Formats: sequence, structure tokens, C-alpha cells
Amino acid sequence: MSSENKSDTVLSAIMTRRSIRKFTGAAVPRGALEQIVAAGVEAPSGCNMQSRQYIIVDDAAVLDQIRPCSTALASAPAAIVLLTDAKSTPYGEFWVQDAAAAMENMLLAAHALGYGAVWIEGALRRSEDLLRTALAVPPELRIWSMLPVGTPAETPPRPPKPAAGEVTHYNRFGGR
Repeated sequence: MSSENKSDTVLSAIMTRRSIRKFTGAAVPRGALEQIVAAGVEAPSGCNMQSRQYIIVDDAAVLDQIRPCSTALASAPAAIVLLTDAKSTPYGEFWVQDAAAAMENMLLAAHALGYGAVWIEGALRRSEDLLRTALAVPPELRIWSMLPVGTPAETPPRPPKPAAGEVTHYNRFGGR
């Protein structure tokens, strides 16, 4: 594939990905879930700390235990839970950025593979004890975010966003 085709493919994936919260319920093959996690592993990591861990949840009984955490799990046949070790580097804390980069890679990978997904984060704070128990998460790791994954039951339209030119400045704020 030429570099032009690669860039078109990547940019198309970025521009067409949507947050999917309703799924058909069709199973997602474990190999596809593993590919999505592999994309998360490839995300940048501050000082190459590699502080992320992933739990693929594709067992219906375990999914049923964690469904109360988010309505986006209601029809999801699988989820990927992103855990992080919130440790500092000699240059500061990067674990939040590292986790966010991994999640974005996984969102794009799911889309590229033809699946829908949505990034769940803040809502998990209310359910951290439930998740920690259901998934046997060790105490030294933080449950950072979750990615319900499945075949989209619907694809929402693009939400309103500013044009890039409206939020882009050159050399200083307000510079054109």
C-alpha cells in the first residue's frame, strides 16, 4: 500500500469513527479483541513506562456482573478494561496520557475492524469496587477506562464540531 493510501485510510478512520453505545449482540471473535488490545499496546508511553494492562471480557456471566457500570454495556457482547499503574517517571506523571493514547488507538482499531466501540471513563469511578471484585483487579492497579465492543446496531451522525480553522492559531493565539 502506498503512503498516500495509508494516510487516506488512517484519516478516513479518524473522520468516520463514532461512539457506538448500541450493539446487535453478535459475538466479537477473540482474535479481533486481541487485535484491538494490540493496537492499545502500540500507543506511546511516557518514558516507555508501559504501565497499562488490559482485561478482555467476553464471558456473558462476567459481562452481566459488570453491566451495571454503564448503559453502554447493556447490549455489548464484549468489553476491554484498561488498567494502569499510576506511577511517576523521573520527568513527571504520564499514566493518564498513556491510558488515553491506548484508548484512542483501540477505538480506531475497533472501527478499522468493522466494530463499534465507546470510551467509558468517568462513570467507572462510581463502580470501581464492583469492577475490582468482578475482574479480580490487583489493588496496585487503577481501573482507568472501558471499551464496550460489538457490531453496531446503529451509527450516529457526526456530532457538531468546530471547523479546524476556527480553533487553529499560528505562532501565537489569534495568529493567522
